[in-house]
This record gives sequence, structure tokens and C-alpha cells, in this order.
Amino acid sequence: MTSIQRTRNIDPITAADLESLGTASGPAVSVFMPTHRGGPETRQGPLRLRSLLDRAQAELVTRGTPAEVAAELLAPLRELGNEDPFWQHTAHGLALYAAPGIARAFRLSTEMPELVHVSDSFAVRPLVPSAVGDGEFLILALSQNSVRLFEATRGSVHERDIGTAPASMEDAEGRTEREPQLQHQAAAGGTAAFHGHGAGGEVDRVMLQKFFRQVAAGIDELLAGPDRRPLVLAAVAEHHPMLREELSYPHLLDDVVAGNPDHASGAELQEKAWPIVQPVLGADAAAATERFGEALGTGLGVSDPREIVTAASEGRVETLILTGAACRPEDQPGDLDDAVGHTCATSGRLVVLEALPHGNSVGAILRY
Repeated sequence: MTSIQRTRNIDPITAADLESLGTASGPAVSVFMPTHRGGPETRQGPLRLRSLLDRAQAELVTRGTPAEVAAELLAPLRELGNEDPFWQHTAHGLALYAAPGIARAFRLSTEMPELVHVSDSFAVRPLVPSAVGDGEFLILALSQNSVRLFEATRGSVHERDIGTAPASMEDAEGRTEREPQLQHQAAAGGTAAFHGHGAGGEVDRVMLQKFFRQVAAGIDELLAGPDRRPLVLAAVAEHHPMLREELSYPHLLDDVVAGNPDHASGAELQEKAWPIVQPVLGADAAAATERFGEALGTGLGVSDPREIVTAASEGRVETLILTGAACRPEDQPGDLDDAVGHTCATSGRLVVLEALPHGNSVGAILRY
């Protein structure tokens, strides 16, 4: 039996995930459902999942899948109903996928309706906004005492798991005892001199860099893939260049929410970060729209879904642009879901916009 793959409180969705789901073949089951972070509603999750999987199994049998094969296909997803810790660490939505050799569950920050699709391919498009961070931004609140990561929009903010990143300086890997502390002084001739002090002095730069290196590695791992959300750092000003030196995630913004963030709530950090990130989000959307308009003028822009599907299967799609209307979980899986998988398989870029010119719901910029 295929083992289900899951990771954290809100699961990162990588290009590899979209590729594997978008290029899979059926029988393929896609299940969407709402979830809750806590409270009495949490107990309804396993019951709701069981009901949806019963519907999926019945439809598989109706479509010609032998009953025992259908049961085996959905067994990994059914196991989730017995895992209490899983339901205590969900967010707002859940997307589940099952096909021969594939069993996946993604905990999402976006709400999902109760839906079951049984088809020859997966409903992948509803995952794309979460994968690329449509309209979202990130806030990393960082100090020696606390590391917190928030996902935010203009109207919402919530804290997410930080994965393998240390939660504080004390939590950093390999920290067994305090090394002699170093205090900076200006030496003759303008060079820097450091003088050691015993335990209890200021944290030395070597340990601080080690801490930032581990934080950066954890955040890079967490945000790997097609994620393009702007990241705003909330920290004392001198920590920003140290983190930038270690962090590979390319969307860290230059401006910071300055000051120690330890006592700031997520809502307070969101309010301070929004003026920093708003121009960036607007500029990204405008640039993608402009690029698509220019491509239409040169023949490298395509808006016909059939042409896009063909081009994606041939590896010619450099950027696949979807609008929110093209990513609805209510829509039946189809060729555009395959196009998402083929675009990721050929290192193409995914973009989600509110709208495209001429009312198109999907577009593509071609390599040739």
C-alpha cells in the first residue's frame, strides 16, 4: 500500500509536487474539504473525510474500478481519519490526492469547499495559488529569543510552522555551551579588535551567524519551489544584512519592520509590513500583465487553452498564467491541469493574476 506523504502544519507545495500530480494518470481521485485550526469543529474533520472518501470509492466502482482496487487506492487517505495529531495541526483547507502509486495530502492556508473529483487526471489548478503565493506575502519575525513566520494578505494573517529552522538562539543545533563572548572596540588605525569576555557577556558574532545560518537553511527549505511571495523581515536593523548573507530565498525585500518583534502580534506585524509589500505585489502583477500583452503582439503569447495545452506538452511554455477563475476547485480536472504539470516539468514559471486582457482566464508566454 502506498504511504501517504505529508509534512507540516501548512504544507509547502513545490514545483515537483505540481509536476508529479499534473503528469499522473488515472484513475485519479481529488478531494477538497474545509478544516479548522482547533475547537469542537476539529472533531468533525475525520467524519467529513470519511464521507467524502465513501463518495469517491462509490464513484470509482461506478466508473469500472474493481471494489478491492478502489479500496486499496483510498486506504492511505482513510488512515488520516485515525491520526488525531494531524487534525489538531491543520489550517483552513485540505487537498487530498490518490492514484496508483500516489497518495498526497496538503494542508492549505486557503478555505476549500467539500468536493470530490474522480477522473483520469488530478485537479491540480486549485493548488497553484497556494504554490505561488497568490496575493500573499510573508513576514519573518526574528530575534535571538524567537523565530516566527507569518503568511499574510491585506486582510488576514496567520502563523505557520517554521519547519527545521530553530525557534530561538537556544534551540540552534549544536549549541551546547556558550563560547567566550566578543566585544567590539575600535583599534588604532581604524581596524577592528575583539576582546573576549566570559559567559554572560554579549552574544558573539560567530554564534549569531551560526544561528542565522540555521534559520536561513530552514526557511529556504520551507519556501523551496515556485514560491514567489515577498518576504518582509521584522527584526532589529543590524540583523537584516546578516540574514540576507545566509538566505537563498530570492524574494526578501530590502525594507524591514525595524525593532525587536518579540512582543508584537501577527496583526501588528502585518499592519507594519503592508505598506512595504503593497507596491511590490502591485508591480509584480502589472509586470506579468505587460509581458503577456507584449507576447501577444509578437506571436509568443497564447490565450487559446487548446494551444496552451499543446505547447506545454511540447515544453514550449515559459510562463503559464492562470486567473483565479481558472483555479476553482469546482471545475472538473482536465487538460489545463496537465498543462500545469508539463510546465513545471520543463522549468516553466507559474503566475496567478486577478484578470487577463480581453477577459481570458488563462494565457501563456512561449519560449518559441
